[in-house]
Amino acid sequence: MLILAYHINYMRRLVETPKTQLGIALFLIFITAFINNPSLKIIAIYLFLHFVAVASDLFFLKLRNIFFFSLSASLVSASIITLVVNPNIPWHQLFVIAVLAIASKNFLRVSGRGIFNPAGFGLLAGSLIFPDAISWWGTSFQQFRVQNLESIIFFLILLSPVLISIIRMKRYRIILSFLIMYILLSSISNLLDPTLLFFSLVMLPEPMTTPNRHLPQILFGIFVAVFSFITFLPIQNFQLDPLITSLLIGNLIFFKFR
Repeated sequence: MLILAYHINYMRRLVETPKTQLGIALFLIFITAFINNPSLKIIAIYLFLHFVAVASDLFFLKLRNIFFFSLSASLVSASIITLVVNPNIPWHQLFVIAVLAIASKNFLRVSGRGIFNPAGFGLLAGSLIFPDAISWWGTSFQQFRVQNLESIIFFLILLSPVLISIIRMKRYRIILSFLIMYILLSSISNLLDPTLLFFSLVMLPEPMTTPNRHLPQILFGIFVAVFSFITFLPIQNFQLDPLITSLLIGNLIFFKFR
């Protein structure tokens, strides 16, 4: 009974962590994406990327002689990559992107702190190696339509990470400053853009790679919004994703404020 009680208590604490709750929200978003685009390949990609992420994390942690291991960070990164990566690219490219993401989490660190958002790093590095690696397929379809009940439900699920990012992780300053500046630079219609919302609620406020203090959080959000409007010159006939590129540059510039 004591062992059972210990495991129940452990699972309860695990479910209460923001990373685990975010992982659950991302899984629900994936389910909506699968319903919109039902395919055995989509499920295979989801399972493949999660396996590669966890296996890579275990391998890299062993190289670093770290024996404590939490699945949550690598699983969340794998879920984000699944929803953003182009599902039509070859399997070896998916493998490389996932490994690069987890490698950045383990090795691109200063004073024990990661520099870049792992999923963002893997996706951007992958797009530099493999053209058309990013598509935002799992979020871009989720347009809000008042007359369509399914689209309303899917859109609310897309917004579910707000409970973690704003309430649990208290990253609302980053999110609001980013969205306000982005809308000022574009138009109010972009506020319901599903890709923009997914980026701002899930990728942008990642707590390990963003500032902790209030003013730097606001400046970070503004910086990412402004920088995303800079036109990037095409490299090898493709263009860098402006949102992810701006996020990673912001991670680097605001690293000292963590």
